[in-house]
Amino acid sequence: MRIEFGWTLDRAPWQTRSKTDGSNNAGTTVVTGPLGLLGILQTRLGTTRPTIDRPIRIAQYRSLLAQADHPWYRRSFANDPWNTAHHLLELRDDAIEAGWKPHEDGQDYSEHPRLDALATVESLVVVGPPHGTTATLVPGRADDMRETLELLRLHGVSWPLGIDSIELRDKRDILPQVWQDILGAVEAAGVTVTEPAAPTNTPQLTIVRGPDNWSTAEAAARYLANVNDRERICIIAGDATAVLDQQLARRRAPTLGIADSNAANPSAQILPVFLGAVLPPTDIRRVTEFLHLSFGTNDASSTAASLVPQGVSSVLLQALAQEPGISNDPESAWMRALDQLKSRTAENSEIATRTWETAQALDGFLRTRPPAIDSEELDLASLNPAMDWLATRLRRLNGNRTADTAQDDTTALIAEAATHLASFRAAISRLGTNTIRVRELFDIAESSAPTATRVDAHAQAADWTVVTSPAEVPESTDTVIWWCSQRSATSANETWDPAEIVALAQSGVRISTSTEKERLRQAAELDGLRASPNVTCFCPETSRGEPVTLHPVLSRLAEDIAVADGDRFPNGSVDTVLSDPTVARSVADLITDGTWQLDDVAIPTSIVSLEQFTAPNRVSRVLDGDFRHLLPETLSFSQIDQLLSDPLGWTLERGLGLSRGFTFDIPTDNRMIGNLVHAVVEYLVQTNDSDTSATTPVDIAKAFDRLVPRFASELLLPGQLARKNTIRSTATASLVHLFTTLRNRGITIVGAETGFDHDWVLTVAGEAMTVQLRGQRDLEGAFSDSRPAIIDLKWANYEKRYRTMIDDGEAVQLSVYSHTSDSPTGANPLTAYFMLKQGRFISTDSGLDENFNAGTADSFDDDGNGLGGDPVGLWPMIQASIEHTLSAIATGRFDSLNADVHAEFGVNPHTKSTQVDKALKTIKADELDEDRLFVAKNQSYSNFNLIYGIAGDHS
Repeated sequence: MRIEFGWTLDRAPWQTRSKTDGSNNAGTTVVTGPLGLLGILQTRLGTTRPTIDRPIRIAQYRSLLAQADHPWYRRSFANDPWNTAHHLLELRDDAIEAGWKPHEDGQDYSEHPRLDALATVESLVVVGPPHGTTATLVPGRADDMRETLELLRLHGVSWPLGIDSIELRDKRDILPQVWQDILGAVEAAGVTVTEPAAPTNTPQLTIVRGPDNWSTAEAAARYLANVNDRERICIIAGDATAVLDQQLARRRAPTLGIADSNAANPSAQILPVFLGAVLPPTDIRRVTEFLHLSFGTNDASSTAASLVPQGVSSVLLQALAQEPGISNDPESAWMRALDQLKSRTAENSEIATRTWETAQALDGFLRTRPPAIDSEELDLASLNPAMDWLATRLRRLNGNRTADTAQDDTTALIAEAATHLASFRAAISRLGTNTIRVRELFDIAESSAPTATRVDAHAQAADWTVVTSPAEVPESTDTVIWWCSQRSATSANETWDPAEIVALAQSGVRISTSTEKERLRQAAELDGLRASPNVTCFCPETSRGEPVTLHPVLSRLAEDIAVADGDRFPNGSVDTVLSDPTVARSVADLITDGTWQLDDVAIPTSIVSLEQFTAPNRVSRVLDGDFRHLLPETLSFSQIDQLLSDPLGWTLERGLGLSRGFTFDIPTDNRMIGNLVHAVVEYLVQTNDSDTSATTPVDIAKAFDRLVPRFASELLLPGQLARKNTIRSTATASLVHLFTTLRNRGITIVGAETGFDHDWVLTVAGEAMTVQLRGQRDLEGAFSDSRPAIIDLKWANYEKRYRTMIDDGEAVQLSVYSHTSDSPTGANPLTAYFMLKQGRFISTDSGLDENFNAGTADSFDDDGNGLGGDPVGLWPMIQASIEHTLSAIATGRFDSLNADVHAEFGVNPHTKSTQVDKALKTIKADELDEDRLFVAKNQSYSNFNLIYGIAGDHS
């Protein structure tokens, strides 16, 4: 066996090749780097061992740190044990690899606290296999290297290594000392070690730069798709190739499939999401993410695999969308959802039984038996049920996958997630403690995560060679194509202080500094480029919004070019070389007289006119046909409100079932708090049998605290105490004012959240039809003469909107409620909004709303002509408007007048415009002239602005 050894060749894709030419050089040549050569030597020496996950070694070293309890790291270990152990283990391995034996050298390291701490811990280290009874640390690469070196020195001369020669790609004297020692020991064992000859040729350099990744990728793909002799090309992928792969695929050229090295692996997100969901205090956002988690595929025809079976997740997500909390209250949406799943088992179907068993397991570690946390310390044993469920679920998902090529990515993701979980649990088992901090648990999960990244396009077979570093370029390469030849964002940091290096040197330890490692890497990269007669680089001017600087090795190469071609570059300046027109090319300069040309690739080009997208000047549509099938069977206030403002939007959402692209919507902020305070009012009314006259602030506060876990568990999370107390104080004062004012006005509360179902006869397109008018009234009351009073509760930041709705005659909700209310005396019901956040009524009744002025005119009409009165009187106009709108829909007219105005003036819905406001007021006035109502709502809240083409995207 012959070995070609290079410091950066462990990842080279051209590692092994054979020669059968009958010469003395015939046979197998293995191309490898340090890891590969160490593996070969271990195999020949019989010292190979199973690979151990690094988190296990960190966990073991953490246990040793706790046992040694050295004062130098004591404080850091107390605050952040896992990362402290991780850092010190790296230091330990670096020193051991360099030959440090603190228990044998007899040195006193008391003047160097860090070395003293490492020496103290090392005295407790017993290197051995993971299942050894006496071993305290699994050997790592550093231990393997020292063992290999010792065995080579001891038995190398008499032990057959089966290696004929080792050809170095790097200079021997710049390799780390331990590798110089290994090569010396191998050489003493009879292996021929040769060094590389000094390079004699200087490559022809071309640097093509575009303004961005896309234009640069187009030039690179055009060249690669049309170049001859692909087998003589080596492509260096200096960055992710997603953009380049798109351009290559367009030209039917093989894709490279190199992922972003900084991108997170999707499979690494499963465990953190799961832990965030199950660890108390319960965070509903994390729970919903967990319930909705799925493993998708690149094939649209293949279904995604859900972590939680959809039969369970859909029911539980619907419950959380109603009430964002997991509560023990039997009346809560969560408990009702569980009852619903349990009731399905009466069907005696296997699927229903398994679904209920899954729901029980989830409820167990989310509600009834969550992991135990005391003073931020997690009892690890209490986490096992949740971990067992996740492991079982991943195993079943993996077992249920079919041998379908489209599902390969999904299968790999599930397998990686299962491996991540296994590595995480193995590391925890080695901690030597029963409790750890929650933060450390997530640190361990991150350390255990799979490192392989995902790509949009997979690498495809091609004649060319693809590497990720200039140092990996094969010697036989004719042309190097370097994609994204830019400076790396990472740099090596110095590990040891100069005084520590001197102290270790006194023990015979030769530490490689970061400067030496960087010099070795740059030398290998430069030699890799020098191996080819032609180097063509494609590098964007900017990437991710930042200027891009060329890779430093190109400056070194430019120095060589300046020296080799002194006639062209007499001053020897690097900048002169890199800016020379024959070297630096712009993507725009590659096209001359209708021909795109780079080196020997010439392609005829033509100018294609840009596709023009025209902004719509009208959104409303008129279609021929009978559309009665779109008419509703039931209507609610929200549907009526939408029909009065955007009939086309109602048709898309209600008639055609078009909805936004998400499957659950958990209430938050004002909507969540509003639901909570509504529930508090309902609870107080029900528990006091509608008699709230004796309700005290203490009663309200208790009801609030009782219902928070059910309706707003977000307020129980760390850091939310001040917010919760503020909301409780506001709600308490507001509800006291609500009940007191109603009592003083002579109104007795008779119900809360009362549902109604009312037959509504409409004339649509000349025919009578009946729809069911349904809804719930927040608060119902009655005067002593039985006249009804209806109060709608609102939690909003501003009250002006609701004042304007009453003044402008747009209080549709109150009008609907009053029309569907039975009044024994025939008197119109009193209606009002009550602003929970401000503690204020908005009504046409001056007894409730002292700010109401019966003479107030509509703000939209400067002449004082408007509706401005009791919302009850608005009903005939609402009915006429709905009949008109539904008749239009039935006959194929779908209006969106608000969107039409934005389209006409070319105004984005999120931009304020006086032109739009004036036009909408004109439309409203015109509709009033026809005795119809138009509700001018804020168009920015519409779900269909992109579909309408008024949100800026006209394609």
